[in-house]
Amino acid sequence: MKTRGAILVEEVLLLLVAIALISAFAMTVTGVVQSAVGQILGFRNATNNILNGLVDAIRQLIGV
Repeated sequence: MKTRGAILVEEVLLLLVAIALISAFAMTVTGVVQSAVGQILGFRNATNNILNGLVDAIRQLIGV
């Protein structure tokens, strides 16, 4: 038969495991979101550079 102290220790350990799993999940989701945002910003910068190059080429073509 388990004593009251052993049950308390077991509950505390289960609580710590649950907190660790939630923390790991939150860090994974945060990493995925940061990666997606980084890719979106990289695409935006690449698109912006292409558009700037196109505008410069058109300006040279019409002599502005």
